[in-house]
Amino acid sequence: MGETSIPAVLFISISVVAISFFYWNHKSRQAVLETVQKSIKAGNGLTPDMLVKLGGSFAPRVRDLRRGIVILFFGVAGMIASMFPDVSDLVTAMRMVSVFPVMVGAGFLLVWKLDRYSE
Repeated sequence: MGETSIPAVLFISISVVAISFFYWNHKSRQAVLETVQKSIKAGNGLTPDMLVKLGGSFAPRVRDLRRGIVILFFGVAGMIASMFPDVSDLVTAMRMVSVFPVMVGAGFLLVWKLDRYSE
């Protein structure tokens, strides 16, 4: 087992989370499309309001805020986790990797703050 098992478990778990996210997102969109198809076959009218409700989408401004906060805190969590190990190379690597989500999250928050969406 040794030193190679920790990175392997890390990458496998990240892959499982990513694949699960995309799978459930696909299933959700597929269910919305099936609902729209059933509504069309039944002869019911589709209004834009109904399609928005079925999609469950937030306004772009709210999406930027939510994504920014979540991604920013992933980076912050990585930086906090880098305080615990004693191996200096590992700490440096964790901090370097954590800077990326911090900057992406800060970018989303900047877009949220500066952009003027028509709501």
